[in-house]
Amino acid sequence: MSLLHGQRLAVLDVETTGWSPAEGHTILEVARVTLEGGEIVDSWSSLVGPPRPIPADAVRVHGITEAMLAGAPGPPDVARALRAACEGLPLVFHNAAFDLPFLGALLGACGVPPLFNPVIDTLGLARGLFGTGSNSLGALAARFGLPPEQGHRALGDARTTARLLLALLPRWEAERGVRSLAEIAAASQDAVRFTTRRNPPARRVFTPAAV
Repeated sequence: MSLLHGQRLAVLDVETTGWSPAEGHTILEVARVTLEGGEIVDSWSSLVGPPRPIPADAVRVHGITEAMLAGAPGPPDVARALRAACEGLPLVFHNAAFDLPFLGALLGACGVPPLFNPVIDTLGLARGLFGTGSNSLGALAARFGLPPEQGHRALGDARTTARLLLALLPRWEAERGVRSLAEIAAASQDAVRFTTRRNPPARRVFTPAAV
């Protein structure tokens, strides 16, 4: 895959207590999958302690309970490890508008410098190709016949996002003529902004993959 030749990317996903850090919600789990030359070469995930109240609707989404956070690394340790692993790499998300504010809040609260890396959003890449129908991670995984993973957990969703990116990039090369990761990043974010302006989201119950 020419776009990824010689490239390393960090694919990220988070699970949280709710929809927005502005409403006081926090990260419960974070995962990173590294893509190199079009292949998954390593992965990492961590729950984020200490235990804290988790709304029942969030538990129903991802299954993470307060008991599971006992003994998990605290936010500063997770923030430092995550930032070090992503240093200088393009970041990939499915629905970056959800994950990025949480990551920014985690780093900021722990006194860790923010990430200013390029961002590629597979949600935007999917919308740019298929329109604004069902572009949830699960729906796209089924569409492309991706291997099953544990859904609504950070590592499973990060792996699926990485494989989704590998499925979408050839179409953007062949059908849209993109020739660099910088073009892909810009196109993915432009597609999200354009479709969001045309279809502003309604207030929703906490279901982060339903985008």
